Amino acid sequence: MPPGGDKEAGALGADAAQGEDGAVVTLHQLPQEFLGDPEFLRRFRAEVPIVAHLDGTYVVRTRACVEDAFGMALVTDYVDGGWLRQLMATGLLRDPESTLVVMRDTLLGLEAAHREGILHRDLRPEKIMVDRQGVARVAELGLVARTPGGRWIPGTPEYMAPELWSGDDPTIGSDIYAATVVLVECLTGAPPYLGGAVVVRDQHLRAPLPGADLPPEIAPLVRFGMAKAPHQRYLRAWDYAEAVEGAGRTLGGPDWERRGRRRLTTAVAAVLAPTPGHDPNEPPRGLIGRARFRRRVRS
Repeated sequence: MPPGGDKEAGALGADAAQGEDGAVVTLHQLPQEFLGDPEFLRRFRAEVPIVAHLDGTYVVRTRACVEDAFGMALVTDYVDGGWLRQLMATGLLRDPESTLVVMRDTLLGLEAAHREGILHRDLRPEKIMVDRQGVARVAELGLVARTPGGRWIPGTPEYMAPELWSGDDPTIGSDIYAATVVLVECLTGAPPYLGGAVVVRDQHLRAPLPGADLPPEIAPLVRFGMAKAPHQRYLRAWDYAEAVEGAGRTLGGPDWERRGRRRLTTAVAAVLAPTPGHDPNEPPRGLIGRARFRRRVRS
């Protein structure tokens, strides 16, 4: 799968074609560090069919993975939008309503995955995409590598729940914790705990929870989303999403979501606007191209 140009995704693989859904998808090259890990590949191949059938409203689904002599590429939903990290850099999202819209959508995406037994394991702004309509989607579910020693990398330090630092396995609670860190970062411009690995670990384990400078409607979300003990957090992403909606209505009235999405669409348009000297045909790093997806089944 050498880079360059659009490809007919259905032309890859040996199975016979039966039907075509016509969906536009993107092809992403799987990073090299994943390809030499048979345990990761076993788990990822098992999860791809589940992720492919999730409700795609708030999830960027991996529809399939295709392999050949060049490696592996992921066939994912095509989203015309920008990554949350890019939107944060515009400075247009430092308002509670936009942040709460992103958080609600993200939690609903996590809920769709959690119901099928899929964890994200590494949620952060680089893994959340916002489209031109201001809808946020969770991307790269389960795409977590292992260390050379064989241990799963439990996430990115700034977003890792306290129990992960103690060696526990990821859970729904650790995804909820990471989502709350993203909430704080959207409002303040930085994750609440920063520094070297040891400093960040100690802060996650023992530092007071952030939220003193946040709007009073949002502070409880942080208190129950980033509680040190998993059983003190929201039990489900759905419960958290309902609390976010309540905070939005209290903060901004019945039109809070409409105003928040409008600001998000403005930020996405700013991110996607062409810059001088940029070649619009050059795909982002790791992106092979777009394609019409032809679903293949075994005959």
